Amino acid sequence: MKLTATLLRHIMYSCLALLAAAALASCEETEQTDTEHYDWCNRNNVYFAERMAEARTAVAQAKAAYGNDWEAHCAWRTFRSATKPTDPAAAAMTTDSICCKVIDRGTGTGFPYSTDSVRVNYVGRLMPSDAYATGYVFDYSGLYATDDYVFSPTLSTPAHLLVGSTVDGFATVLQHMRIGDRWLVYIPWQLGYGEVAKDAIPAYSTLVFDLQLKGFARAGYATK
Repeated sequence: MKLTATLLRHIMYSCLALLAAAALASCEETEQTDTEHYDWCNRNNVYFAERMAEARTAVAQAKAAYGNDWEAHCAWRTFRSATKPTDPAAAAMTTDSICCKVIDRGTGTGFPYSTDSVRVNYVGRLMPSDAYATGYVFDYSGLYATDDYVFSPTLSTPAHLLVGSTVDGFATVLQHMRIGDRWLVYIPWQLGYGEVAKDAIPAYSTLVFDLQLKGFARAGYATK
């Protein structure tokens, strides 16, 4: 079955409207007075809703065109939070999911569990803004926050993390990645640090990670 352009637009706008409405209703922030973070909660809600709508539209189009082989023809993925109840009827109306865009496809087998340790290269950013066109970098693996260094096969210094010790959205995506995968990951604030500021991350921040899985180990074993 092929989806028409009109139906695809309807899917995108419906997802965007539902996600934005649900998220906007949950904003109870103290208003930011600086220009950079003014109306930060609402702006982040809209930004994430737009990314999720783009992802769901692309996935729907790929499934319609390629059926069970859709993943080979689509760069986008969406995943329900690993800690949330699975309720298909509510999935499009909440921010209980993350969305990801594939940059590189790995060839590893198996996936990390929530109890595993991982080695990852990553750069964490806030959403784009007037001051930071590609988003303010709040964290990164290694010594320098440049792609040429962080993701270099010879210069990178992967971080060692416990999957279960990371924020909900980060833990969720790790459990769907194979070794070698590099994805651009969008995490809504509800699955990030929520209503509380964390170091350089303001409250209500969408987290954007350029993330690469380099290795993982089961509980009780050293990460390779």
